[in-house]
Amino acid sequence: MTWYREWFGEEYLELYAHRDEEEARRQVAFFRRVAGPLDGAVLDLACGMGRHMAELQAHGYHPVGCDLSFTLLRTGIGEYGAMPVARADMRQLPFCDRVFAGLVNFFTSFGYFATEDENLQVVGEMARVLAPDARFLFDYLNVDRELEKLVERETRETPMGRVSIERWFDPQDRSFVKRINIGAKRYLERVRGYALEEIASMFAAHGLAIEHAYGDFSGADFTRTAPRLILVGRRSR
Repeated sequence: MTWYREWFGEEYLELYAHRDEEEARRQVAFFRRVAGPLDGAVLDLACGMGRHMAELQAHGYHPVGCDLSFTLLRTGIGEYGAMPVARADMRQLPFCDRVFAGLVNFFTSFGYFATEDENLQVVGEMARVLAPDARFLFDYLNVDRELEKLVERETRETPMGRVSIERWFDPQDRSFVKRINIGAKRYLERVRGYALEEIASMFAAHGLAIEHAYGDFSGADFTRTAPRLILVGRRSR
């Protein structure tokens, strides 16, 4: 079974509990500043529990969520109440063409798949479901910083018990790999590291025009040492 079908469950929620509503509030407020009001629905691609959806709604948007993990979607409905969500794979979204006025993709929810064609297929689906001139925000890792700051081994004490984490960069497919050991259970994360120029080329090939690259959610410009790569733009007509 592929790693992303196994990992995004109860243990994932516990390990990333620090990704909370306050963080979502700051990130959605940033989206509101750069995108402004939108006349139509906004897709939260790889929405997880839906914490960003709750904030999008609070900022006057009409969010629709999509995620592959039934556990995350079910937990979010229990936490935030009923929300318009779909369980689906990013490579084949269950939405009609050109139906969304905006799209957000937070917390490095890209580069999960084994081949370049599959990751490019996600970009194609993003473009397909966006209406002409629709706005997007794409929040991704900064390859240079991740390589520089890579912590190879880490141990955390959690309510689940001791969690040990190993990290490395696989040069063969240019992926950041994380092995998470929780008791007798072992999980894996593998995310392809794309540089800004590579993502820009992928986006341009599908009519997604990047207007600005930010390095964090305070609005600083993207640099080699920035903590994040946050791309803001629109679907060309």
